[in-house]
Amino acid sequence: MKVSIVSSALSLAALAYSASSANLCNAVEPYSYVTAATQYPELKNAIQALSANPIATWYTDRGSNQVAQILSACGNSVPTIVVYGLPNKDCGEGGFSNGGDNTNTQQYTAWIQTLVSLVGNKEVIYILEPDAVGLTSTGGCGVTNGYQNNLKVALGLLSTNPNAHIYVDVASWATQSAAVSILADLKKAGRLQGIAINTSNYRATSELTALCNTYSSATGGLHCVFDTSRNFNGASSNEWCNARFGGVGVPPTSNTGNPLVDYYLWIKPPGESDGQCTGQSADAMIGPAAGTFFYDGFKTLWNQGYYVKQLGMAPIGSGGEPPVTSSPSTTVQPTSTPTPTTSRATPAPTTSRPPSTPSVQPTPTPTTSSPSGGVAQPWAQCGGSGYTGPTTCTQGYKCSYSNAWYSQCVPSSN
Repeated sequence: MKVSIVSSALSLAALAYSASSANLCNAVEPYSYVTAATQYPELKNAIQALSANPIATWYTDRGSNQVAQILSACGNSVPTIVVYGLPNKDCGEGGFSNGGDNTNTQQYTAWIQTLVSLVGNKEVIYILEPDAVGLTSTGGCGVTNGYQNNLKVALGLLSTNPNAHIYVDVASWATQSAAVSILADLKKAGRLQGIAINTSNYRATSELTALCNTYSSATGGLHCVFDTSRNFNGASSNEWCNARFGGVGVPPTSNTGNPLVDYYLWIKPPGESDGQCTGQSADAMIGPAAGTFFYDGFKTLWNQGYYVKQLGMAPIGSGGEPPVTSSPSTTVQPTSTPTPTTSRATPAPTTSRPPSTPSVQPTPTPTTSSPSGGVAQPWAQCGGSGYTGPTTCTQGYKCSYSNAWYSQCVPSSN
């Protein structure tokens, strides 16, 4: 009976948002969800609920990408593509997503042109280079690495598609006066429709609305999109890395109730790690590499978020999800998504916090335990400083040391 109730709640939720997000493409499920649904049967209902929503695809210079598949699958609906490949990107403190194939403007230009050629004149939403404006606005490494000039190159090329809606990311912690000057310069380079705020972060929608109003007034009316993927509870601190207070936010929609806010989007797939998050505050959860599915992070976001708190769906661990019947196979590949390289995981910009955030060595206590009594499930945490959960992995998996704060259950064959 519980499963029926959950299914009904999911159906109602889907109906409620089908009209408002009908033009946004949800044709391709994030690869991390495809594999997680196989590895963690107890997450089936939660993953099914989240996968019904349009979630952005990341086009990066760190391995293969899904753009061609997305464009084919979306038909007449509108995909959201995050462009994330600046030379020396993510240059600030943390740097969990830095590196990539693009090392100079010439390579970056060719990489952007490849995307432009793939998309053609299809209607598309672009989120341009998370954190780049923020890191440039503070006068630090974003300036020395030439972010602004490369942003102008990208904007000019992407603007050749008359059906492209381009939003450059502006971090909530950016120096506003400098960011406004940067935006004015970028507007000269192409058709900049607006700014994306809160990418991969947790700030409350009310806070984002105030920021949008400020920037729009200062830039001649630029519009905004908000990343609501994890902001249901807002942010109780400046922590940006696997924050314990996160919760899955309101699903993507064009019905924002604000003429300046074009969309609420899910730019960061809920449940993908921000990085190992070592050296962060006590509000950070130590996790796997950036972009990797993070079991404890997903569980926290689900249990503290929109679907549980507002729609009344079952929390993970409440008994409302299917039981685990066997150890999942690590060789099963999705039929609708090509097997990725090891770099397929969605990267997470890791500087989405004020540059002055203190770097404090954490002594984390996980807020969740593994879902099977005294046994840690596949890919879950199984050790680390301050960790109090199970240290024995389920059959077929071993506890592998990553660093002093995090060990993870990986296949025994590894």
